Amino acid sequence: MLPALEVCEICSKTESEHGRTAHKYERNKVLPEWRGWHGFRRGLATNLNRLGVDDSVIQRILHHSNVAVTQACYIKTASEDAKAAMQKLETALNDTYVTPQTTQIGHKRSYAMPGPDALQLSLPEGFGRKLAEREGFEPA
Repeated sequence: MLPALEVCEICSKTESEHGRTAHKYERNKVLPEWRGWHGFRRGLATNLNRLGVDDSVIQRILHHSNVAVTQACYIKTASEDAKAAMQKLETALNDTYVTPQTTQIGHKRSYAMPGPDALQLSLPEGFGRKLAEREGFEPA
């Protein structure tokens, strides 16, 4: 597995095969980095699960004695509801400028405060101000 991931960006040779060429070995950054066999098995289980393969089949592929081990330690899922909720939160934070919209003017940064039509969130008192101060922003 590792030799297939550790190839030169230019000539597709492994570092050991590279030898003397007209260019320096540069790992192909498009390919994922090797994270070890546990990471490989976790990724395999997660991807098979996303493809709709039954958990008991994934258990047998990974040679686990109990499907609970496969489900708890190897299959990493995020439900569509959880993904939608996080997307909604991200949109709301961006709409209210809790995540400051910055403008760089010289060496000073400024942030925009929400307008009257912006969605209001229940956040701790002074949350946006504290965030802006922590990030070094100054009111526009």
